[in-house]
Amino acid sequence: MKKTKGRGRKVLIIVLAVLAASGIGIFAMMRMVMKSIGAGGGSVADVDKRVIIWEIPARSSSRSKLDDMNIRSENGNLMLATFGFAKAIVNADYEDAEQTIDTFTYLYEIKPGYEKETYDDQPYLIPYPAEQSKGAVIVIPGGGFGYKSMDGTTGEGKDIAEELNRAGYTAFVLHYRSNPYEYPIPYLDVQRAVRFIRYHASDYGFNPDCIGLIGFSAGGNEIGGFINLVMGKDLFPEDYVPDEIDAVDDSVRAPAMIYPALSFNDNVPMLFCMFDDEQVRDDAKRQELLNLMDLKLHLNTGMKNQFVSYGTADTMVGMDESKAYIKAARDAGIDVVEVAAEGKNHGYTFENYGAEYLQWLDAVFSE
Repeated sequence: MKKTKGRGRKVLIIVLAVLAASGIGIFAMMRMVMKSIGAGGGSVADVDKRVIIWEIPARSSSRSKLDDMNIRSENGNLMLATFGFAKAIVNADYEDAEQTIDTFTYLYEIKPGYEKETYDDQPYLIPYPAEQSKGAVIVIPGGGFGYKSMDGTTGEGKDIAEELNRAGYTAFVLHYRSNPYEYPIPYLDVQRAVRFIRYHASDYGFNPDCIGLIGFSAGGNEIGGFINLVMGKDLFPEDYVPDEIDAVDDSVRAPAMIYPALSFNDNVPMLFCMFDDEQVRDDAKRQELLNLMDLKLHLNTGMKNQFVSYGTADTMVGMDESKAYIKAARDAGIDVVEVAAEGKNHGYTFENYGAEYLQWLDAVFSE
C-alpha cells in the first residue's frame, strides 16, 4: 500500500509540473486532479435526498454506452485521464480528442457508478428547502460535459445550495446527463428540472413565478443553451410520449452564468462531449456545430434579466467569449449584470461574485 501511495504522489508531482510548464491554469487543474484521485470513494453530495425528475427520460435506452465510446482502457489511471481531459478541451483549434474524453468519462463517471453503462440514467434533483422561501434556484454544476463536479465533491452543488439557503432561497442541485449523451439531452434535463419544480412548487413552498438558475462552467453553458436554444421549444425525439409535467411552463426569471463556456470557440475538442464524433471530424459540419454553440448568435431577447461572471485570468474558457456574449445581449436590449473576478482563474469561489449575485436575485424576484 505504501508503494502504491508513493507512486501516486510521484505521478501527481509529474502532472503538476507539466501543468505549470503548459500554462493551462495550474490552480484550476490542481483542483480537478486532486478531486479525481478521490472519485469513486463515496459521494459527498446528498445523493440520498435525490428526487428523480423523469422516470423514463427522453432518449432513454437500455443500449450500452460502451458501444458508442472510444475508451483507451477500462483500467486506466484516473489521475492521468483527468489531466488529459482537462488539457484536451482547452484548445481553440480542432484536435481529435474523442478517446481522451471518452476514457476520462468512463473512469470518472461510469466505472465508479455515478452513471450507468447503459443509456437509461435518470436525471435527478437534490432539494435544499428554505422556510418562507423567497424563490427557488436550480444549481447546475460544471464538468466540461465529460463529468459533473458534484460527483465526489460538494463543489458547484451543495456548497452553492447552502449559500442560497442562508439567503432565504430554496435550492435544487441538478444531476444532468452528459457524455456520451448528445445534444440536446443535457438542455432537455434543465428544461425538465424547471418544469418539475414549478409543478411541485406548492410542495416545496415557493412562488412558481420565482424560479432562477445558476450554473458553473459547462453548467453555465447549460443555462445559456437552455434560455437561448431550448426554452419554450419542443425538442423531444419523435418516439417520446410526453407526460403532464412536459406541459408545464418552462420559463425562468433569473438565469446566472458563472465562468461559463458561452461558446465552444476556445474549447473546440469539447464538441466530442456533445455531438456525434463523425460530425465533429467533418470540417464543414464542425463549423455548423460551433455556430450552433455560439450562444451570442442565438439570443432570446425575451430573457431580459441575466447575470454573467467571469475570471479575468481564466485559462480554461477565457473571458473573451463571455464579454462578447454580454455585449451582444446588451445590444439586443437584454439587461446583463456583469461581474469580473479580477485576477481569478477558472473555478473561483462564491465570495468573488456572491454579494452581487444575491443582490441581483433579490431585485429580479421582487419585480
